[in-house]
Amino acid sequence: MRSTKKILWAVILIMPLFFGTTVFADDVDDTIPDVTARVARFTFIRGDVEVRREGSQDWEKAVLNLPVVEGDEITTDAGGRFEIQFNSYTHVRVAENSYLKIVGLKDGAIALSLPEGTLNARFTKFDKDESFFEIDAPKTTIAVQRSGMYRIDAGKSGDSEVRVTVTNNGEARIYSDTSGFTLKNGRTATIKIDGQYAGEWETADASRYADEFDAWSLDRDVAIANRLKDAYYDKYYDRDVYGAEDLDDYGEWVHTRKYGYVWRPYRNSTSQYANWSPYRYGHWRWIPPFGWTWVNDEPWGWATYHHGRWIYDDGSWYWTPYGQYRTSRSWWYPALVGLLIVNNNICWYPLPYNYGYYNYNYYYGNYGGGHHGGGNGGGQNGGNGGGSGGGPTPSPTPVMPTSYPQGGPSVFANNDLRRAWFATPPLLRVPPTGVVSTPLSSFGRVTRDFKTPAAADARVVLSKKLAISDPVRLLPTFQELNGKVSPEIKSEKPRNIVAATKPQTGAMIRNGDGPLDQKLQTTKIFGDRQPVQIRAEPGSVPERRKTGAVTHPVVNGQENNDTPIRPEPRQTQPSKQRGDDDPVRAAPTETRTTKTRDDRQSEPVRQPRVEAPQKQRDDPPTRSEPTRSEPTRSEPTRSEPPPRNDPPPRSEPAPSKSEPTRSEPRKPKDG
Repeated sequence: MRSTKKILWAVILIMPLFFGTTVFADDVDDTIPDVTARVARFTFIRGDVEVRREGSQDWEKAVLNLPVVEGDEITTDAGGRFEIQFNSYTHVRVAENSYLKIVGLKDGAIALSLPEGTLNARFTKFDKDESFFEIDAPKTTIAVQRSGMYRIDAGKSGDSEVRVTVTNNGEARIYSDTSGFTLKNGRTATIKIDGQYAGEWETADASRYADEFDAWSLDRDVAIANRLKDAYYDKYYDRDVYGAEDLDDYGEWVHTRKYGYVWRPYRNSTSQYANWSPYRYGHWRWIPPFGWTWVNDEPWGWATYHHGRWIYDDGSWYWTPYGQYRTSRSWWYPALVGLLIVNNNICWYPLPYNYGYYNYNYYYGNYGGGHHGGGNGGGQNGGNGGGSGGGPTPSPTPVMPTSYPQGGPSVFANNDLRRAWFATPPLLRVPPTGVVSTPLSSFGRVTRDFKTPAAADARVVLSKKLAISDPVRLLPTFQELNGKVSPEIKSEKPRNIVAATKPQTGAMIRNGDGPLDQKLQTTKIFGDRQPVQIRAEPGSVPERRKTGAVTHPVVNGQENNDTPIRPEPRQTQPSKQRGDDDPVRAAPTETRTTKTRDDRQSEPVRQPRVEAPQKQRDDPPTRSEPTRSEPTRSEPTRSEPPPRNDPPPRSEPAPSKSEPTRSEPRKPKDG
């Protein structure tokens, strides 16, 4: 049924060509763009922060809302600091004197490399079964397991250790060259990466290492949480339109008869910009693999310039998260504009509502993905998926506009009106003041030399057809600018840059886009051996492996693990035969059976008892109990040292005594 509808739509779009009218673009907003690579953005910058794109030797200055893509290298100087947002739940902050590389950036698959400096990664939501996030430090790999906060201190060149800290209920697996372990919440681990102790680690309480960078990260968490709390995710826009949480501080959502709920910036949000209109304040950057990309100046412009459409209605500009109705995920675009050249000026304007994406970068190449078509499910470097070839679907479908412009989709049952709608030039939907232009020689080089063309030229621009696949190159490449770029865009070589021989990061070389966690777990923890799996028969109780140096006694058919382990006393002498007429010997024996602490302490090392020398009969009677020293020693008391009386060799029986220490046993009194 759905394929039949698509065929009908295609026929409807082709029919105007036979009637001499113009088809401007697709009539739906659910096609896969030509480039579907994943994109992050800068959400905080302080000090000097520079970016170098993959394959380029030039460094550029980072600014707010600058896109970050796979392969980017980012560095900070002594006072630099920045934050990158990957989605609504993931933010990474980097401190001064740091170097970071975006090794992998895919849906559910992110890998970073930190050869030097300090990084803080915050996850408010994370599921390791659906995605992975790994950070490579020198000879170390950290694999995130749960939502939480993770700090990595890679140190500087030549340092022999890396420190990893986990807080906010996080948990990470950490791998070095020779081992791997799990770091729990509230703990910090120092991993030795060089020297004779390489591969070993020490753990401590995380609070010992908290500093100002941690405090700043927590402040950022609070600010982001407050924005997300008031955001309208899954109501007016879906989770793919991340960054839309910025809008509530700078504008309001209003309901219109033509477009349903749309966002309108406050007057004080645009009054600081003279003659403000969409896509006027900002500049163009060359960002592979997309090509020329719009970078806005407004702090709230990330979502509004890379998703949806700007619409002009009743004398005001509004933004809608979608270009029409939507049946799949929301895609990120480098800019949603109509662009062409008039009188040697490059002119652009906001793409009208109901116009499909116009790819002005189409000439620049094979970025991957079918042009205006679904089914390849990925595009450049695997991309984000989508179309019939795969990829996530929106979660869940947000509330869409319930009404449309007159002559628009609400009356599409009439094919003649449908053709008329798509044949309508932008001139009737975009005011001439919405056109922005710059000389062809200035495009991509400057950031503030944009003007509104004369009204006559603006009408010419708005009256022209937007070719879906223009074979003519409109824009120069970044290399063709010959380095003549504004200092606000291109920077000198950063003062803090890692040496050409960067230290190895990661516990192993990363090949491909997959995670290293499982590979490292197999090699570093299991030693390339499969863990033993004991399969018990149904209903049977598996036998436990015996542990300990001795066997515990069995009490009532169960092993008694509470019984203290004591070695058996050594039998060094034969026990002395006692008769019934020896009450003195029997009494101490019966008494010792009731003792606890002294008895336990003396049992393991029990030796034959050595009696003190007998006193002269005219001396006062003394007790025959040994002194408080160990029972195996025959030391005399301190008060009156007796003559030494060594015990006989162990091979001989103990000498018998002629009489007990007490003179005579006590006799009962006569009646």
